[in-house]
Amino acid sequence: MSGLKAGPAKKWMRLRLGRRISQVVFFGLFLSLIFATESLTGASFDAGNSQDVPWPVEAFLDLDPLAMITVWLGTFSVPQTLLWSLIILGSAVFFGRAFCSWICPMGTLNHAFSEFRPGLSKKTKRRRNEVSPARKIKYLLLLTMLISALFGSAIVGIFDPISIVTRGIALTVLPIADYLLSGVIGAASDSGVIAVQHLSDHLYESAHGFVVHQGGLITVGGVFLSLFFFTVLIANRFVPRLWCRYACPLGALLGISGRFGILTLRKDSQKCTHCGKCEQYCSGAASPVPETKWERSECDMCMNCVSVCQDNALSFGLVGWKDSSANDGPDIKKRQLIGSAVTGVLLIPVIRSGSATSPMGGRPDPACIRPPGAVEETEFLKRCIRCGQCMKICPNNALHPAVDEAGLEGLWTPVLVPKLGYCEPTCTLCTQVCPTAAIRRIDEKQKSGSPTGTHRENTIRLGTAFINRGRCLPWAMGTPCTVCEEFCPASPKAIRLEEVTVNVYGKAVTLLRPYIDPAHCTGCGACEHVCPVHDRAAVIITSAGESRSEKNKLLLQ
Repeated sequence: MSGLKAGPAKKWMRLRLGRRISQVVFFGLFLSLIFATESLTGASFDAGNSQDVPWPVEAFLDLDPLAMITVWLGTFSVPQTLLWSLIILGSAVFFGRAFCSWICPMGTLNHAFSEFRPGLSKKTKRRRNEVSPARKIKYLLLLTMLISALFGSAIVGIFDPISIVTRGIALTVLPIADYLLSGVIGAASDSGVIAVQHLSDHLYESAHGFVVHQGGLITVGGVFLSLFFFTVLIANRFVPRLWCRYACPLGALLGISGRFGILTLRKDSQKCTHCGKCEQYCSGAASPVPETKWERSECDMCMNCVSVCQDNALSFGLVGWKDSSANDGPDIKKRQLIGSAVTGVLLIPVIRSGSATSPMGGRPDPACIRPPGAVEETEFLKRCIRCGQCMKICPNNALHPAVDEAGLEGLWTPVLVPKLGYCEPTCTLCTQVCPTAAIRRIDEKQKSGSPTGTHRENTIRLGTAFINRGRCLPWAMGTPCTVCEEFCPASPKAIRLEEVTVNVYGKAVTLLRPYIDPAHCTGCGACEHVCPVHDRAAVIITSAGESRSEKNKLLLQ
């Protein structure tokens, strides 16, 4: 009898090993794409020439069917690259939620935090792995988010697992690593020990632009991103794969798509000795125990149950269009579905209250400065899934996740923060990595426009610079300063200087006072970034005059 058990057990163990290898390979690929922009954004970034991204760094986002459906519901169009997600959606029809356990980088992290030296006892973990009514939450959240998308908001990006792990690694882990490694390099460099100093030089050269950034890697509002990301990971120590089971809208979408999958878990109750191992090791709480109905929509095909069953009571096999031994989905009441749909409808006016997209006449926030190539704000919020790709690839650390600049609906969407970095005139990297076309692809010529006489035509304007004369050194304090004009990258310059002679404590002082020429200002933020009045710059950039908006104009036309 033992010989009969050995064959199937080895087969399932090989499949489980294959799943683990797949997780490592795909997570390694995901990280390599996150770090692939090193040669573009690091020490070798060439500000004098526009560059192209030679790698598909947004590939995992292109495979995200939740992003595709969100954009389609909001705009009734789909960017061509997002059509790759049909592969994942189609595979779910055959293999259910296998993507969650074999490919998804967020699923891999959750699985690792759940399985590596778990803090739960075997008995407690088995109880945590029992079927829970809370699994309905992700389906209700999915419905709410899709209804919100239909009414024009892609806020589902906050909960989309591919977006979570992308911005989590790029905007949380990398800044932390940059801070820690920079501190180590700095301490080694100041140690006074020649060997240690040489080691710090080699470490800096190898890590510069990859992890360590010359001006420091800062994420405005990063504490909230960090809390969200690490809370999702730490929660796995209490309930294995908690996010995947109870909150992931992509998992819910794949679970619904796979309800008629061709694979089923076959249970032989006569062979089962009720050891409980299958339930203890089930990563999806899919009820693998014989004499219970298998939860098809919860199973992520991790192969744990069949690989630990010593009684040969479990196996996966082909099934027809209907299998009475499996539940196709959670028992969600009609009133719960209606409640979720109504929540999705009411969510829009709540999150838009007082924002730029409010139908009540809200005004654009001056600090809501979008990246070059960003579409009009209403359309932008239909498409942006807060993945963080544009922020990660910005060579000047100028793009950051919005906190309150774009209202609640715009939480964690990209905004330009000139105090920390400016938009390089020749750079179009952020426009090349947006998976949803919230930032349309442009080239350097389109970004810069063409000078004609005293004006610049077809220029993409992010906003306009304004001088606060009460803080400007030449205007307020009679102190010579021309830094903003010197660093203005526009050609011809958007800042002109006017020579004046003023009396400072009885002494005649000749000064060059700056003036902004709105005809040439593109709102790149270079002047605000270099202003020597560091706490609050004397020249600031606001969104007024942005070329993407017909309403947010600087002057009446």
